[in-house]
Amino acid sequence: MTPSPDPKPLQYSALQLAWLHELGIDKPWLPGDARAVPATSSGTQAEAPGKAEARLNGAAVSNPSAAPVTTTRAPTRGAASKPQQAAAPMSAVSIAAMTALTAAAAAAASDLESLTLAASACQACGLCRQRDQVVMGQGVTQPAILVIGDGPGEQDDRKGLPFMAESGALLDQMLLTIGSARTRDVYLTNLVKCRPPGNRLALREEIAACQSYLVRQLELLRPFSILALGRVVAQSLLNTDEPLQNLRGRVHQLEVAGQTIPLVASYHSGHLLNHPADKAAAWQDLQLLRTLRR
Repeated sequence: MTPSPDPKPLQYSALQLAWLHELGIDKPWLPGDARAVPATSSGTQAEAPGKAEARLNGAAVSNPSAAPVTTTRAPTRGAASKPQQAAAPMSAVSIAAMTALTAAAAAAASDLESLTLAASACQACGLCRQRDQVVMGQGVTQPAILVIGDGPGEQDDRKGLPFMAESGALLDQMLLTIGSARTRDVYLTNLVKCRPPGNRLALREEIAACQSYLVRQLELLRPFSILALGRVVAQSLLNTDEPLQNLRGRVHQLEVAGQTIPLVASYHSGHLLNHPADKAAAWQDLQLLRTLRR
């Protein structure tokens, strides 16, 4: 994937600028020439924070406690070790403000290419400051299986494609055992589209900021089934704080844009590299997923 061109300066209403001020973000935050351009009266009015509702049933912003704030994921073999950066907790108003900003950009995207451009211009959370490029996804439209991980890794960030490291190779092998592949009937993506530093899990505010891009992906892709990899992904999508062990072994239903999508939760392939004893359980999850095939 070639790097996206520099985005044009975004337009902000007075209300949006007030939100950004609450986040502690001033002109250096803005893209392009770093000038805030007031939104014209003919443009779309920004949605108030109290009305910034999640369009995806079970998204992390609907239940912020479902996603971890400081949890880290064990690095896969070969992953670079980098120091983690502490993130201060954000208020519910601040999270709603970020969600409202990204929701407008995502809703305006008519296809996956324009959605990727919108995400490339996004600076709603701190992940944008360290990314090489946005990792939107890879695969086919209307896939039999939409695989969702928590966030891009180091190699994903460099190549602009998801699941490029050793965990991705294992995932490809797992999918092949049920007759699927990312080049044939699968689409791969993540909760957040920018790489979290230090191979950590995405924070709740980062998931909330990126939520609208995932919602729009689901609307455009219209997958037949979803494989949610890892506790954070399963809890965020299903709006629950139940442990992954309780979410596995059954088919859940996700409502998106009038479509009911069956969802199976399982272990992340990166987890399986470090905990091979869980591969037997993951195999059972794949068999359950295969029963949903068209």
